[in-house]
Amino acid sequence: MKPLFLENELPVDDLVRIGLWKEGRATLSPDDLRAMLAGRRTGLVTLENVQADGFLIKQLDVKLSLNRSDSGWISLQAHPIHHEIQSHPLLTEKDKKLLTEGKVASIGKTVEDPNGRAQHLIFEYDAETKEFISYIPTKVQAPERVNGELLTEEQKKAFQSGELVELSDGTSFQHRASEPNGILSDRIALVVSVLMDGGISYLLLRGLRNLLSNKEPQKDEYTAGFKMALSAMERQQAQKDLPNLSMQAPEYGRTRSR
Repeated sequence: MKPLFLENELPVDDLVRIGLWKEGRATLSPDDLRAMLAGRRTGLVTLENVQADGFLIKQLDVKLSLNRSDSGWISLQAHPIHHEIQSHPLLTEKDKKLLTEGKVASIGKTVEDPNGRAQHLIFEYDAETKEFISYIPTKVQAPERVNGELLTEEQKKAFQSGELVELSDGTSFQHRASEPNGILSDRIALVVSVLMDGGISYLLLRGLRNLLSNKEPQKDEYTAGFKMALSAMERQQAQKDLPNLSMQAPEYGRTRSR
C-alpha cells in the first residue's frame, strides 16, 4: 500500500515560500514528513519571516498538511494556533461540545460530498490549533500487526474510525489524524507492522502521546510482544543491510577475520 502522497509530489514552491525546502529536499523532521505523506498533520512547526496578507510575521507556529484537489493539484495547508475554537459547518453544537470536552475522541457522520454523493467522514478536535478536522476512514492505512499481534478485520476498521483498539496484552491505542504518528496509546512506544508494496515493513513509534488522562501514566512499553516485534524489525533491517555489506570491496593486503 502506498501513502496518500509521494515525496516527489511535494509542492516545492509552497515549501520554498515558507523556508522549508533546502538543497533539493524538505527540511522537516522524518516524523513530520511521514505524517504529511500519510495525509495527517505535522506537529507544530515554527516558521520564521513569513509574508502573509502583506505583513511580515517574524515567527509563526503552525501545523502543516497536504491537500489534493479533485483535479489532482497538491497544495500545502497551514493550520495556525487559533485563540478561539473554530466552527465547522457539518457539526452540531452537541457534536462540538462532545469533542472539545473530550467526552468522545471522534464522531462519525455520513454527509453529502460536493458531487451530491454520500460520504462517511470521521471528525476530531485538534486542541492545539482549536480546529475540527475530518478524514475519510477508508483512506487510513491500518496496521497489520501491533507489537507482533495480528489485528482482526474488525480491529482494523475500528482503528480507521478512530475507535479504541485493545491487544491481548492490555495495550490500548487509537488512530488520531491530528497526531504526527497517527496514534495515541497507553504505552509510550509501539512496534507497528504495515503492508507496503514491497511486503511487510516495521515502524518503531516512540514518544506517543497518552490516550489516558494526565493522572494515569503510560504503562511500560517493553511487553513480551513489543520485544519480539522489535527483534523482528532489527532482523529485517540487518537483512536489508547485507547486500550493501557484500558490495564493499575488501582492503588490499588484508584478510577478513571471522
